[in-house]
Amino acid sequence: MTVTGHGTGIEGQRETVLKQRPELADTAREEGVERVNGRSTRLLPLIRNGWGAHPARLRLQPDVVAVIGLVAGLAFLWGRGSGAWFWLDEGIAVGISSHPIGSIPDLLRQDGSPPLYYALLHVWMSLFGSSEGATHLLSLIFALATVPTALWAGWSLFGRRAGWMCALVASVNPFIAYYANETRMYSLVALLTLFVVATFAHGFLFGRRGHLIGFAASLVLLFYTHNWGLLVGVGCAVAFVALLILANGTERRRTLRDGAMAFGAVGLLYLPWLPTLLYQHAAQLQPWAQKPTLFLIRNEVAGLVGGVEGAVALGVGAGVGLATMLRWPWNREGLALFGMAVVPIIVVAGAWVTSLFAYRYLAVVVAPLILLAGAGLARGGRTGVAALAVVAFLTAPIAVRTPPYQKSNAKAAAAQVASVLQPGDVVLSPDPQLPPLLSHYLPTGLRYFTTAGPVPDERVVDWRGIVERLQDGDPTRTLPAVLDELPPGAHAVLLCPPTGSPDIATLRQRVASPFGSDAVPRTAIGGLGGADQGDGSSADVAIAPEEITLFHRLIGRRCDETALLVLEHPRLRLDKKIEPLTGITWTPIEGLLLTKLG
Repeated sequence: MTVTGHGTGIEGQRETVLKQRPELADTAREEGVERVNGRSTRLLPLIRNGWGAHPARLRLQPDVVAVIGLVAGLAFLWGRGSGAWFWLDEGIAVGISSHPIGSIPDLLRQDGSPPLYYALLHVWMSLFGSSEGATHLLSLIFALATVPTALWAGWSLFGRRAGWMCALVASVNPFIAYYANETRMYSLVALLTLFVVATFAHGFLFGRRGHLIGFAASLVLLFYTHNWGLLVGVGCAVAFVALLILANGTERRRTLRDGAMAFGAVGLLYLPWLPTLLYQHAAQLQPWAQKPTLFLIRNEVAGLVGGVEGAVALGVGAGVGLATMLRWPWNREGLALFGMAVVPIIVVAGAWVTSLFAYRYLAVVVAPLILLAGAGLARGGRTGVAALAVVAFLTAPIAVRTPPYQKSNAKAAAAQVASVLQPGDVVLSPDPQLPPLLSHYLPTGLRYFTTAGPVPDERVVDWRGIVERLQDGDPTRTLPAVLDELPPGAHAVLLCPPTGSPDIATLRQRVASPFGSDAVPRTAIGGLGGADQGDGSSADVAIAPEEITLFHRLIGRRCDETALLVLEHPRLRLDKKIEPLTGITWTPIEGLLLTKLG
């Protein structure tokens, strides 16, 4: 697929470069590049150094100043939410990362994730602490890095104007803004996917073989960050096969050789983690997962750009330019756009097949959408500019600052009981997902129990067989001995998802009812009963009862049973009720504080 030039010498090289990169003709005219004595002298450095490797040769200083200013402004806007309290998933991430770094890979056999982010978070916490602001800062750095990375990717592939459009699309993206303040790997996933997609286009579509090393390295890092990175790898492989089909004989052999080396290196470097991945897959560590509907997928993908309105505006604005760039026969830019479009299609199809779908996993889809949108808006003229203005109005990150308890009130709930709890006191958590979050905020030295029995390590959730443990974990069999052994004056605190704070009579009625008809709590996945996620996803749509998983129904039943058990215990005195705060989107907590009588 190498484009060959006509003529020889500097003029021949000039024609070759401009044929490969037609947008350079416009850039050259903007910069006053003229032929002098038959020689395009200002284009010569670009030919010798490679435009793809140095996209900012022209207007370097103003663009650097502008991108620094943009990133600084976003750091202020996005950083306003850095103090938000942890919700369940963040508690799990901090809990795993608080272990020695050498033990993290083995712990993840219980969790289902790859180890890179947790290792990075471990190092980060050892330097800056494990508070909300400290750990959110790491995610903020990754999120801010997506903006100059998008600028580089768009500029180096499609020209300066496209680069800035990509940077601006990333700047107003609600997904990146939201996960800039989440102690999870999703802003890192979006950043790595940007590198993967851009270097794939450079290395295989534009023939810039120096980028193949970057492609292999970034894809391996993505594999070790999130399992949906594997779907990105499949998408790249599908796009690669399509390129082989479109290539001529000589070019096909070269491309095949390059692909064998790049993809082979990725496979070789990922091989050490493969046994763990297979173990995780066999253990079925996602009891909350359900096969997504097409309606859900459509809404969640639209949520990546601010909802249906933003998707329509962006589609119209970018569609005009993309239609122009994709006219047949495709040049290299058309092939690059095709390759970028294949990746999100394969990812969504893979999610459908595997039934493992969550809005946050779409971090791997954000990157190619940013590049596609930026390229299309840049070629869309005034329509593209108007569309970007509409999207910015709809999605600009001006509402990042929210009440600190928006994701969870676990910190506030812990504060209400922390002053009276002593080492050896008991924390009852019918929801087996909660101990890592609770232990982060509660005093040390407490003993944690689920309805299945004692928790071996309160900083880790063991997802292996978790549904079976909930089914077998009848609190009337597992917890009375724990409560009876408490010395007089000791405390037991029950913390669980809200079930409506019912009285004893209501609890008795619920527990006596057939399983499946009792109330289901708004648990850690959020959205049950129509909770507003606040992250741009579509989970503000009420979930029908038949769509609630067995996992969450069991949690609801065990919460009721445990509450009834402690309230009816003859030697436990109820000292305090912990009510959930309003407006919580992810992990609301309610509870009971009880004291053992003599």
